[in-house]
Amino acid sequence: HDTMAGVAEAMETAKEFSIRIIPAVEISAVYSPSWGPAKSQELEKVLSSIREGRYTRAKEMLSKLRSLGMALNFEDVSNIAGNGVAPGRVHVARAMVEAGYVDNLRQAFSRYLYDGGPAYAIGSEPAGESVVQLICRTGGIAVLAHPWALKNPAPVIKDLKAAGLHAIEVYRSDGKLSGIE
Repeated sequence: HDTMAGVAEAMETAKEFSIRIIPAVEISAVYSPSWGPAKSQELEKVLSSIREGRYTRAKEMLSKLRSLGMALNFEDVSNIAGNGVAPGRVHVARAMVEAGYVDNLRQAFSRYLYDGGPAYAIGSEPAGESVVQLICRTGGIAVLAHPWALKNPAPVIKDLKAAGLHAIEVYRSDGKLSGIE
């Protein structure tokens, strides 16, 4: 998420094996029906800002967990995320499991990390419409990932389409269709 790191290396390696690489990035964004026109920004600047927000958000979640009696080290969460990857809720949840505070990821989310939960922290993602427009301005193809996770997908998809959305992900990682009609 939110980084193009590794694309150049992947493209160079692909040449050795005659593999075609299509560079892509999954950009975290939020839907806001009150969105207004965004100022023009370059893709890397936006991605960098989102990544920084993810680090801040993870630290805030750890602070909230600490106040709930669950002390976790930011370094451990960063190691779980991996080198150069900005940590997200799933990485915090894995650290909770490894520390023995919860039995599994589902429990970490259902008790602490769900939207509005006691250890939830708000990120700094840009509005979805501005991300779609940025992708279009920079020559990319804007695709809505994980549409099945939206609470009310129809207006979101309609507004993103008006902003220039090209496609919607329809297959989930578990091989099922998304269920969006």
